[in-house]
Amino acid sequence: MNTRHLVIAVAVALLMGALSLAFGRFGAYMVNAVAIAGIGALSLNLLIGYGGQISFAQGALLGVGAYTAGNISNAGGDGLLAILGAGVMGAIISALIGIPALRLRGLYFAIATLAAQAILEYLFKILDPITNGVSGLVIRPTTILGIPMTSDRSLVVPSLVILVIVWVAVSRLMRIDLGRSFLVLRESEIVAKGMGIDVAHAKILAFFASGFIAGLAGALAGFANRLASPEAFTLDLSADYIAMIIIGGLGTWTGPLIGAAFVVLLPEAIQRVGEAAGLSDILSPLRELAFGLLIILFLIFEPRGLTALLSRLKPRSLAVPAPGAVPATGESLPP
Repeated sequence: MNTRHLVIAVAVALLMGALSLAFGRFGAYMVNAVAIAGIGALSLNLLIGYGGQISFAQGALLGVGAYTAGNISNAGGDGLLAILGAGVMGAIISALIGIPALRLRGLYFAIATLAAQAILEYLFKILDPITNGVSGLVIRPTTILGIPMTSDRSLVVPSLVILVIVWVAVSRLMRIDLGRSFLVLRESEIVAKGMGIDVAHAKILAFFASGFIAGLAGALAGFANRLASPEAFTLDLSADYIAMIIIGGLGTWTGPLIGAAFVVLLPEAIQRVGEAAGLSDILSPLRELAFGLLIILFLIFEPRGLTALLSRLKPRSLAVPAPGAVPATGESLPP
């Protein structure tokens, strides 16, 4: 983790906080939604983008975090304890989901995670003492370090602080031996074994770390919505998170947050434009159509994500060549 990345992370958090103040209650709601989605996307990017382990169980893992935090909070526990407990439970369940990855690869393992998503959704519905069944678990307002979390505005600070911590932690992780082992594993298990990397250990740790972050996101989502229900953590949510990291840019530092903002804010923008154009009657199908079409076109013309697109749009005068880089023919180094 370098100082530049830390400054960027803090600046983004401050900007999001300022937007929540400028746009009132709705702004706070949207900032929370983007921050929570960003945390969840960082979690999945760690697993898929860096570790190369495809998973369709992200939505269910957020549900595990939401139910865990809700039960701890409703029992009188502090909100911070509930969030950390949700992270631990998410890590444990994610590690269990990752066990088949020790023997399965590619499409076969992806199907195994799809089965895990379905199993967890079913458990959310039948474990009445913990989840309150299909009715969902109502989560009472909590306190974090004695500060009441009774509104979207009060949740902005915890959400942004956790987002920055996770963002910085993932960046730091990828600069140590464990993170580098994830990258090698993504490219080739055979090469990883040849380099002396314990493949099974690295895979389980990737799922454990990703699940912990997903649990944090789920806890914040539960506190923001005041409800954890099976309908909120379905395969559709997993698909949304996969879309976030693909649109933002797999295996990049800023991609998950950019993708999260895109997926969360685009439907809202489409709704506003539709209402202004008098298309309220067909707004719902129009929003789904436009959203799906934009994603398809985007993936066709820029499969490396918004991060690559933005880097290409950066003015040449702002680009700083790497030390020792040789300029292309006809180009000169900036003074």
